Amino acid sequence: MQTRLKVGSESKPKILVAKGCFEPMGGAERDIMRVIPSLMERFQVSVATLRSSKELEKLCSNLGLELLIPDRPWIVPNGIFDEILHRKQRASFQAWATVPGIKDELASVDGIHLVSGDGSIGILRLVGSETKVHVHYLEPDRGLHENVLHLDVRGRPKRPMIITRLALSFARFSDRRMVRKYINRENFVVSANSSYSSSKFKSIYGFDAGVIRPTVSASEFTERQTDEEEGAWKEVEDLPEPPWVVTIGGFNWVKGIWECISMLKGSGVGLVVVGRGSDDDLHALREHAKESEVSLWVYSNLDLSQLIATMRRSRAVISMAHGEPFGLTAIEALSVGVPALFVDEGGFRDSIIDGICGRLLPRDDYQAWHRAIEIAGDPEVMRKWEATGRNRIKELNLDPESQSGFILDALFPNRSPIRTEEE
Repeated sequence: MQTRLKVGSESKPKILVAKGCFEPMGGAERDIMRVIPSLMERFQVSVATLRSSKELEKLCSNLGLELLIPDRPWIVPNGIFDEILHRKQRASFQAWATVPGIKDELASVDGIHLVSGDGSIGILRLVGSETKVHVHYLEPDRGLHENVLHLDVRGRPKRPMIITRLALSFARFSDRRMVRKYINRENFVVSANSSYSSSKFKSIYGFDAGVIRPTVSASEFTERQTDEEEGAWKEVEDLPEPPWVVTIGGFNWVKGIWECISMLKGSGVGLVVVGRGSDDDLHALREHAKESEVSLWVYSNLDLSQLIATMRRSRAVISMAHGEPFGLTAIEALSVGVPALFVDEGGFRDSIIDGICGRLLPRDDYQAWHRAIEIAGDPEVMRKWEATGRNRIKELNLDPESQSGFILDALFPNRSPIRTEEE
């Protein structure tokens, strides 16, 4: 019989970084990929997902990391009956069980860093209670516990709200039961991504979650323009000289794009939207902009360098998103040094101090928004916010190295040998 030391003071703990889906690549996916190189300094790392992306595969290949994926990418159940019966997480368990090598990998690791999202929680049914688990549970399921995702791009209910709530009553019950089941396990730690999200966990599930905020990379969102960015800017078509502002997000009500157009009416400032959505919703946004006499430019396929170049040349980056859990766009604007004007709600309050490194503005006070956009064009204000914005990022430790340290503390707070395993 051989005894193997699983974690010791002289060796790195072995962890599996897991997330249900890495495609499409959004803020949560970019965040964990940004942190993986720093995690490697503290852990032996492997990665698992049900739906990979070319960006993740490239990263793991470059870093020499094992990537565990199914033979066929998992298809997320998104039908109406799937939502009503809360099938998504149950279906993901079956998918996780078929990933080649996943059971052996779970048996060999000391801990799991799991990032929430479609299909993520299903892996926990394969994990023994002796394994330490940290779930970066970014936000509660907003489709189940909030109304805002059930509104169309104009803010109108897609169906009578009472029908929506009744139809999802079982799914809400199932979600609460599932979350409470896992948080009562030994060796299980949950972190939200902002103070706002943590408060939502308290109100919905009845427990206190810690907070580990997302990151921004100064090597990506640079203080000064890079040669690559300058070249990328030349490929962004049709944009005139400012003034215009940028907002980032999908063509839906929750991201507040319709309201951004309404707010800009009479300001003389155009709007650049970086995001995706249905053709019908895009048509509706264009018609709304035309009626509001607001110039509108929409880009759905900008790469990172083009995105940063567009942000840097704007008057400000803005958002009127509803209940944003954290809001990576805010700290990305602070890192680049662009004025950040955001609605005074949700996770934006974690990153922006009103009047110090940007503005937090009342949703319905359009005149206040207009004044803030005008002030954002003042070079003295821009220089002040540029400096204080980067200081704010440092104050909050919004860098990959700090986040990997927070994850280490969440999984192994004592940093001492955890257990031995007899084989």
